[in-house]
Amino acid sequence: MSRILMATNLFFPLNGGSEHVIYETSRRLVERGHEVHVLTERTKEEWPLEDSVEGIQIHRCPVRFDSSLRRFSSGIMNAARLFRTLNASKPFDLLHFHLTMTSTAVLLCRASKRIARISTFHGPWHTENLIEQTANRWWQPGQIKASVFKKMQKYVLTRSDQIVVLSRFSKSLLDNLIGSDTPSVRIPGGADLERFQPAPDRDAVRQRLGLAISAKVLLTVRRLVPRMGIDALIGAMPGILKVQTDAILVVCGTGPMRKGLEQLAKDLGVSDSIVFKGYIPDELLPLYYQAADLFILPTRALEGFGLSTVEALACGTPVAGTSIGATAEILSDLDAKFLIPESTPKAISDTTLACIETACDSHFRSRCRTYAEDNYDWEQIVNELENVYTAALRSS
Repeated sequence: MSRILMATNLFFPLNGGSEHVIYETSRRLVERGHEVHVLTERTKEEWPLEDSVEGIQIHRCPVRFDSSLRRFSSGIMNAARLFRTLNASKPFDLLHFHLTMTSTAVLLCRASKRIARISTFHGPWHTENLIEQTANRWWQPGQIKASVFKKMQKYVLTRSDQIVVLSRFSKSLLDNLIGSDTPSVRIPGGADLERFQPAPDRDAVRQRLGLAISAKVLLTVRRLVPRMGIDALIGAMPGILKVQTDAILVVCGTGPMRKGLEQLAKDLGVSDSIVFKGYIPDELLPLYYQAADLFILPTRALEGFGLSTVEALACGTPVAGTSIGATAEILSDLDAKFLIPESTPKAISDTTLACIETACDSHFRSRCRTYAEDNYDWEQIVNELENVYTAALRSS
């Protein structure tokens, strides 16, 4: 069995996309006898520097957040120092790089050159940063920061023995970043099929969540930022309600757009049909998927995979998603009519109304569950990851 280091800026108890991938794969690697360590940043002062979850050993380095420069320098230096300490006590067999800041720190240490190195490409860090900002001049801080991010990510990726991408779309983004000749292996994200599964009694789940049993429940679980397209989804509600008068949209997630989205719902006269639930604890998330008739993913850009899509499918809940990024790859083999052509109110409204009856059909909901079992089981995914590890260890 191997001693593995996962290098990432963000990890437990945070639960974003990359954190979720690292957590789900790491805990299964531990179950298979591997020794898994995560080197990450302490983003909140109250978090312990040393921690563990599900057998995963977590090592957090302190970071100063009082300025961008101190955040950058302290993150790099302290992560590098911590890696040298950990590796000196008992050398790692394999390094698995995820997010770029901590991975760069590890690579700057001489000892890392003698260890097998894998990278998972979660997306173009610099592009995501620019999409969330309004900087459009090369000398603006946002553009400078994005340029540094891009160079750092290329540095990590080009010094890895193998690169893992989550989708064919992610592969195209990787090619744009470092060249089309770059070898990679596609290993998608997955769903915990024991945790995310259809409810034996959906009416009881709705009662528990305070949702009307007779309503057509539409659900989205997203960060409330422009890239996610939640404003377009809310804009679609007047059109949906003209035909499906009992529709309810449940919006789960937090972010800077919440107040603006709530005001948009009021301005459109649909606030009585939209419920903003805010942050949903992990233990309740499967219940929301189970309760929904249709999960809607209105993303505008950079959907590198979309874990929420396969989690909803695992619960037997169909997904309507914009034909952007990996969403098209996931949904086209199930039923292409659930693909939304673009993230606009009309396109979302038209697609929702066209597929809502199919979404409520019990046979189709069973198909969704089977599709998730056949293609997105974390156990199968970790099998593929172990094969990549074995090849990297042999070549190194």
